[in-house]
Amino acid sequence: MKRIPLLFLFLTLCCSSVFAGEKTVKLEMERNGVKVLIGKDVFTVFRFGLDRRKPLFYPVTGPNAYELLEKACKSSPPDAEGRKVVVVSEAAQLHKESGDPETAPFGKVLVAERVDGDKVYVAGSNAWIARTDIAPVAGIVVRLINDNPTNTKNRKEPDFYDHVHHKGIWFAVDEIDGIKFWMEDSLVNTTQVSIVEQSGPTASFKYSTVWLSKEDKPVLEQDTLVTISADRLITYDATLRPAKDSVHIGDTKEGFFAIRLPHGMQENVSGGPVTNAEGKVGTKDTWGRPSPWIDYIGKVGEEKFGVTIMDAPQNPWKSRYHVRDYGLFSVNPFGDGAYTAGTPEALPAHKRDLTKGESLRFVYGLWVHGGDSGLEKVAEAYKTFANGIKK
Repeated sequence: MKRIPLLFLFLTLCCSSVFAGEKTVKLEMERNGVKVLIGKDVFTVFRFGLDRRKPLFYPVTGPNAYELLEKACKSSPPDAEGRKVVVVSEAAQLHKESGDPETAPFGKVLVAERVDGDKVYVAGSNAWIARTDIAPVAGIVVRLINDNPTNTKNRKEPDFYDHVHHKGIWFAVDEIDGIKFWMEDSLVNTTQVSIVEQSGPTASFKYSTVWLSKEDKPVLEQDTLVTISADRLITYDATLRPAKDSVHIGDTKEGFFAIRLPHGMQENVSGGPVTNAEGKVGTKDTWGRPSPWIDYIGKVGEEKFGVTIMDAPQNPWKSRYHVRDYGLFSVNPFGDGAYTAGTPEALPAHKRDLTKGESLRFVYGLWVHGGDSGLEKVAEAYKTFANGIKK
């Protein structure tokens, strides 16, 4: 047997150690979700159970969220928002110093008393939960789901909760045979999920859905490859096919690949900036326009984060952006008429019939980053995204 030189072995071990660190993405399959870890931290969870009307990514964290939780536990009042965490594992448990652990359900919000290494001690429970089972609210860049919202009318108030169909990151559109899937009038049912590449600098999974009519009849089929890189870039590659002889896709601003940002990141609260690739600034001047990308900056607590949505140059035609000052942020290829109505550039309403055997493929990117990344890095991230798309 050939001997392995000690220097080679040492370098191999060192490289493996680095590769297994914070720049590694790892996917963990659960019954109703795929948990995405970057190093020791949860970036997001792809949820596909029938507890929601469509699959979605929820929650989603920006960089250094766990460090922000540690900071809040040391310096913030016990009831501070920055001390809260969201349970993100289906098998998450609260471990006590003695006795059996207790189950902590997915989505439950807990308050951290302190952080000790990779353990978070939960206030008032004399128990701890693992770092890999939580997402710190101090770094979550999507609005927390609230199934029992208040009736607050002021959009700038923290407890204002409109458009209950806006959940995490999602993919849906209205006017599919007249059905308003964006509005959750009918179900997008996930039929299959499998991991393609479990870990590395990137990781990927694929899933299939059937968009159902109100009578639970198949209308549209969707096959999607999701690739996630260690710098928090999501590449969403979706192919749509009719599930019957013909499907009519109408003109609508309500679509397509979307995120709902949290209260603090809203332009009408923190001021943005919201900037597109052509240098236009503000939701008013970027809404309804095509662009390679739009970057939306805002605050979560006292920390700035950014979310960039990208339109792939390989797409069959350019998309437009449904980007609002109250935190809705999406890209949509099916709304030329709706977005340009009443303007000098008004276009005919988008109408398309997709017949059996035809398909449409759209690829979009979403990059979560620190708020001080700068537009040069946004442009670099876009190039990485566009150059990485497979034929």
